[in-house]
Amino acid sequence: METQSRCFPYEKSIVINALYDTIEALGLRLDSSDSMSGMLIVSDEQQTGRMRIELNTAVAETQTQVSIYPESTDGSPSVSWSAVIFDELSATIERARRCANR
Repeated sequence: METQSRCFPYEKSIVINALYDTIEALGLRLDSSDSMSGMLIVSDEQQTGRMRIELNTAVAETQTQVSIYPESTDGSPSVSWSAVIFDELSATIERARRCANR
């Protein structure tokens, strides 16, 4: 099980809100969440794989580290979802940033 991580140059509250939008846009199921601690559990539509997503403050308060932990060791779809989630999360944040600048 390979953990994927990326750092985003935004505060945790911004990233977690974008992550909720990302989960919805991708049609993933939010099984549980704890916004205060920055942990979400999501599964794919068929519930064949689950992922734990953790958000932590990175080096500076204005940076957020997002880590995705697939809960499957057999190469099920949850393992490949990490890259898709990061791509969509980046696009969601960029769209929101562009709208805010208008």
